[in-house]
Amino acid sequence: MSKITYELSGKLAVVTLSDPPLNLVGLDMGNDFKAVLDRVEKDAPRGMILKNDEGNFGAGADVNMFAGLSPADARKLFSDFLSVIHRIESLPLPTMAAVRGLCLTASLELALSFDFIWASDNATFGQAEATIGVFPFAGGSQRIAARAGTARAKEIVFGARLYPAATFERYNIVNRVLPDAELTEKAMSYMKNLADNGPTVAIKSAKKIINTYNASGIAEADRLMIELSGPIFATEDVKTGVDSLLKNGPGKAKFAGK
Repeated sequence: MSKITYELSGKLAVVTLSDPPLNLVGLDMGNDFKAVLDRVEKDAPRGMILKNDEGNFGAGADVNMFAGLSPADARKLFSDFLSVIHRIESLPLPTMAAVRGLCLTASLELALSFDFIWASDNATFGQAEATIGVFPFAGGSQRIAARAGTARAKEIVFGARLYPAATFERYNIVNRVLPDAELTEKAMSYMKNLADNGPTVAIKSAKKIINTYNASGIAEADRLMIELSGPIFATEDVKTGVDSLLKNGPGKAKFAGK
């Protein structure tokens, strides 16, 4: 039985964690995510949201995987999971993790691979690997540092504490905190608007530039920006946006994503 469900809602890929109450990240879930990403690449949606409708977004890794793990096996296991993280991060479309309940260790690292994290006011976050004598294996340390700075990342990873959603919002790790009853509806509405009406090619390019800045700094991001600035003027979206602005004023354009 799949631990993840996938469906299209218009141009939005809706991925739901469906192994409540804990949604532990294990080998099966990792394989399910690979299958989901294969579907996303085939279907070419214009946005993707990951959510949990009940229980917890994820209580972290299924520690049963670690029992008797050799150093060589550990390297392969975590390289494989990190490749899933990289695939999510490199998707040429806007992505969001909508989090309710617990979001710990590997589950937090999964959420961090999405462009936005929106959270329920009952969500709890933590990079708690230090409690079993390890460090985050799927890039959590460096991705928290990218969002919140190195001092906050050290505090979160070294201390292995749990944090309410409001604190992670204040640290700039979470983008927005909403009442639990409103989270799914508002997150879906925001992402459907981006997927159905947003300037997909511009978002793809901007995402690539921002990711390049994170990896290589301003100079390399500037170089890429110039490289991408010409081709975007061949898109239908630019013509649509300019025509709409001149005829109807700002903010009225509906983009086809081409």
